[in-house]
Amino acid sequence: MLIQGTSITVNYKKIEGIKKVYYNNEDILKDFFNEAAVLPVPDDAPAEIPRIIIKTLNEHAQLNISPIATTFEVHYDAGFEKEWDACAKYLVERMSKVFEFLNLLTENTYEYVGLVSTILYDEVKEKGAERLSRNLLNSQKIGNIYDINIKYTFVENENVFVNIMLQNARLFKPEADGNKAGALGINEQIAESIGAIVDINDRYGFNTNVDYKSNSSMLNNLIESMGNVINNKLTTLIEKGEY
Repeated sequence: MLIQGTSITVNYKKIEGIKKVYYNNEDILKDFFNEAAVLPVPDDAPAEIPRIIIKTLNEHAQLNISPIATTFEVHYDAGFEKEWDACAKYLVERMSKVFEFLNLLTENTYEYVGLVSTILYDEVKEKGAERLSRNLLNSQKIGNIYDINIKYTFVENENVFVNIMLQNARLFKPEADGNKAGALGINEQIAESIGAIVDINDRYGFNTNVDYKSNSSMLNNLIESMGNVINNKLTTLIEKGEY
């Protein structure tokens, strides 16, 4: 199983003065992040547009800060992709500094926090679509299936959504050019594996409770839940259709 990447999104009520607060407190992030690119975005621009973009020191990850959300996007290599505990430590160390900065603006009150990991279940090398169809749909009447995409949504711990999307994943030779006829034929395919996108967030609490408030500690809960899915539940779901 390969953990290809993770993104963390922290959502909050619209805040003002992000750029000024960054300039006055940029030292908070310097242990793990390069100097920011502060974009010349006018204050009245749409709130979802990032005002600040910061890469980590080794440029494996990027932090995007807007007036309504902050996103931290990580791509794993160097062995991290095989070990969720190593990924989790990387995330926690850097996000502790991100929250230290954000808390200056939010007083550690957030709408909801989300954690998304993209995973390749590379134990399967061929016929990923057939494997998922057989194990998850449990039907003898579906044949010659080419692609499959199945999403599960669970509610856990009263306020957390666990979304798991499973699909077959076709891997092609590096030189394959999808814009050329025949470039994605069977002879150019390396494997047909299974991919998973695991999205865990506390938006269920936000959606259903008018007084709901999240905080920085929620990330630790989401990381623990993600570890449980990756290390335990995902294989059982793919192989047995059980969760």
